[in-house]
Amino acid sequence: MQTFQQGIGQWLGSAEVFDGTGRFLGNGADMRHVRQLDDGQIRIDVAFVGPFKHAGAYFITDHGDYRQYHGPANVGFAETIDTNLVDANAYWPVLGLSQRFVLFILPDGHTQLSLALMSRGEQLLYTVVGQNNRVTEPQTSLPLLVSGASYDLAADPSAGRGVLLLHRAGVWQGTLTVRDHTRQLLGTVAVSEQIVPTQDGLRMEWRGGSFVTGAIASELRSNGYLAWSIPDQALAGSYSLSGGRARSGYWHVLDSGLRCWLREVVAHDGTIKALLRYWYRGGERIGIEYGFLSFTPQT
Repeated sequence: MQTFQQGIGQWLGSAEVFDGTGRFLGNGADMRHVRQLDDGQIRIDVAFVGPFKHAGAYFITDHGDYRQYHGPANVGFAETIDTNLVDANAYWPVLGLSQRFVLFILPDGHTQLSLALMSRGEQLLYTVVGQNNRVTEPQTSLPLLVSGASYDLAADPSAGRGVLLLHRAGVWQGTLTVRDHTRQLLGTVAVSEQIVPTQDGLRMEWRGGSFVTGAIASELRSNGYLAWSIPDQALAGSYSLSGGRARSGYWHVLDSGLRCWLREVVAHDGTIKALLRYWYRGGERIGIEYGFLSFTPQT
């Protein structure tokens, strides 16, 4: 597959940066220039200015199902799940940070959503939630930002929005693409996720999917930075929240014994979220579901 064609060009955007506990540290300006070189490599020039800062370049060889990052700014490996989705494990030598990175390109082809978990050893130091747009004209609009001072917003789980986008009352629904453990395409499946806020958290109900069928509901507690299931639920587990816009964590479906590794990022306007689920039996990955869900609010 021509995996890099959607990513060629110049991308500009903003990021929200959180510390390892989910507290807001500040915004970042993110600039990337992606070029195909004559020798077949891809060169990425990147500059990020925010709570941490870095500028440099790295080179990628694209092998279809995977990519290798050859440095100097970024070294590592990425799975190419689809032409619009990459899951990377990498290391940024100048920063001394390991990165678990998921990048989605939305169906419009001109918007990227990303989630980066940046650690030193096993300690999570930064979570970076990004949204970039492809530069198609000499002058582009300013990135979307929520105004506020990090001094104040660090104590606000919503990072100034006044609402946790992932915990609003309503339904997320759409179609996910399904692949097996070798990334072979199995088809698509319609899914929905209903959210009902409660006094100390939320009730979540999944419907649809290829690896778990029927409806699965769970009661969750949440402090705005984390959410976790209570005892005696069909779906057990927990996740971390970043500004209410992104989440990462694990679910265990108790009756089937399956485990789900989850990554989600909501667009700035809250209308769409990108979703990636890896399904495991023990330590063996058995399949992948991913795609974009649209939100319908409920009162």
